[in-house]
Amino acid sequence: MKIKRKSIMMVFVVLFAIAPFTLNPSNASIFMAASPSNPYGGAAIDPLPASATIFSVTNGKKTVNYSKNSLLAIKSTIITIQEPFVKKKQSFTVIPLDYFLARSAITSSMTIDTIALNDYIYTNKAGNFSQAKAYLAFKRFGKDIPYNEGGPIRIVFDTSSSWFKYLDAWNWSLRTIKVKKTA
Repeated sequence: MKIKRKSIMMVFVVLFAIAPFTLNPSNASIFMAASPSNPYGGAAIDPLPASATIFSVTNGKKTVNYSKNSLLAIKSTIITIQEPFVKKKQSFTVIPLDYFLARSAITSSMTIDTIALNDYIYTNKAGNFSQAKAYLAFKRFGKDIPYNEGGPIRIVFDTSSSWFKYLDAWNWSLRTIKVKKTA
C-alpha cells in the first residue's frame, strides 16, 4: 500500500517509531507538523549511539543491521544536489542502495518496501531502484543528518536520476528495507 507523502508530513511520531531501536524514552519527543522552514516536521532529538542499529535490511529470515559505525566503514562518495524538499543545494555522503540490496541477496525482480521511522512505506521493484541510481545518504555537509531533518538515513537520487523528481521514492528517516511478502 502506498501512502501519500503529504499526509505523512503532517504527523510524525518519533517516540512510537524509534521504540524498536531501544531509544531512551526520556530523550524522545514527538515530531510536529512540517513547516516552511523544515518540511520534514519535528523537534530535535538526541541521536542514538554510534554503535546502535539505525537501519536494517531484511530478506526473508535474514536481517542485516547497520549502525553509524558500520556505515562509516563502507566506501562512500559525496553527491551535491538541489534537494527537492528544502529547495536548497546540499551535499550528501552516500552509498549506492545496490550495495545493501546485494549484501542481503535481494535481486532486481524482488519487490521491496522502504519503511521510514514514521511508517511511511514506498514499495517498488528492487531493480527499479537500481535503474534510478538510488543512494542511501547518512551525512549532509559531512555531518550526521538529524532525525527532524530527514535523518539519520535517507534515500536520495542524483540530479541525473530518472527518479530525481519522483518524490514518493525519496524516503527520509529510513528505518528498514525489506522484501515484500507476496500472497
